[in-house]
Amino acid sequence: MVPPPRPPSVPPPPGSLEVLTTAEATVVVAAGDLDLAVTDDLAALLDRLVRQRPAALVFDASAVTFCAARVVTILVDATADAVLNRVPFAVAGRSRSLLRPIAVLGLDRVVPVHRDAAEALAWLAVVPLLTER
Repeated sequence: MVPPPRPPSVPPPPGSLEVLTTAEATVVVAAGDLDLAVTDDLAALLDRLVRQRPAALVFDASAVTFCAARVVTILVDATADAVLNRVPFAVAGRSRSLLRPIAVLGLDRVVPVHRDAAEALAWLAVVPLLTER
């Protein structure tokens, strides 16, 4: 007897990036799968935004369902570039796909990760007060 065919698998949602800008901050909202199809766009976008020197920059990964290892490298690079350009930068989102590689590699001491964008923005508002001395 031949087994019945498997049901068609549902393809993962494609990754998307949206930029929201206010006078107080620029927020990059990422959603879906951040796989190799979007990593070059993400790296270029964060690089461009850091060079624009917004008052603060948040990468909101709250709606990310998959995070390629390359994304972690991009976030580390963005953190370093933000420091060099004096741009307060933080990551928001507590998804396992984002937090696990950051924690396993010990990068949680380098990349500031917050529960959500509101928490990240509140933290970034305090950072200049702590560094002004």
